[in-house]
Amino acid sequence: MELYTYNPITKSTNLSLVLPRKPLRPPAPGMALVLAPRKGELLTIRHGESIPDAWYGTYRHVHLVDVTEHRLVLSMPLLSRDPAFGFPSLVRLNCRVADPAEIVLRGIVDVSGALYLPIQRMLRRVSRDFDIGELHLAEDALTESMRTFTGDAALRLRNVTVELVVDSSEILASGRAYRDIERETRLIEMRRERHLRMLRRDGAEGLIAEIMEREGPRAAYDMIAHAEREERQELLAAWQAMLKHSEAEREPWESLQAERALRDRMSGGSSSPFGGIRSTRLRGTLGSPQALDDEPRHDRSGGERNGHRPSRVRGLRATKIEDADE
Repeated sequence: MELYTYNPITKSTNLSLVLPRKPLRPPAPGMALVLAPRKGELLTIRHGESIPDAWYGTYRHVHLVDVTEHRLVLSMPLLSRDPAFGFPSLVRLNCRVADPAEIVLRGIVDVSGALYLPIQRMLRRVSRDFDIGELHLAEDALTESMRTFTGDAALRLRNVTVELVVDSSEILASGRAYRDIERETRLIEMRRERHLRMLRRDGAEGLIAEIMEREGPRAAYDMIAHAEREERQELLAAWQAMLKHSEAEREPWESLQAERALRDRMSGGSSSPFGGIRSTRLRGTLGSPQALDDEPRHDRSGGERNGHRPSRVRGLRATKIEDADE
């Protein structure tokens, strides 16, 4: 059975000269008598020993001291490397009285109180070298430091162990928070894997379908329009750069091919999801730009212009297309 403390002096009696003369009896097993004579030092009588001059007139006081071993628990805070944090600890030990007369002289009526400060000073010299996160290492070091501590002249100690504890409410709160984080992490991973599978399978179209499912058709339309608008702005910038640097040193057929490819991109189908938002893409099938290029082109009077393609970009003039191989 573990106790937090105990009083080793179980009984104290003052002896008077006027009392009838009666002999003192030896103590029972596990107990000791400490006699205070009228003159001289304290006398300790253990179980089985005889009492010299066992008459009340010889001694002034008699104390009955418990010399059996007790299992004690001392609760004490220990500072870590950072003074803002500490280690709540429980020190467990076996304790017994080694010198009953010393107990009486020092007036020890609380064993844990007598041991508290010396043990705390010893343990703090060790605990201050460890951070609050090094709880297990600190616990082993503290227990090892107490292995050679056997007490003092009055008390004998053995089997000293140090346990660093965490408050039960803190354990419950931190455990609940840990489980919540684990659960949320798993849900996030499941969502991410689902989205990755959808993107690998359907690409940007799958993402737009998801947006339409969650936010409605307008959000999906705006996303497609935004993608096509950015693409056309980049193509226009590239077209203007080509016109500006058309006199650069390059072969004529290279310039014609680059101009043709860029113009086909500008007048043909968009690379944005679902081919963009133009009516030919939304109302008809998703044909390729090649199919559009094969259609006859007509001028404003309705006739096809021979060798010229009217630009689909407002502000750009029609350009004569000639094959460089001819």
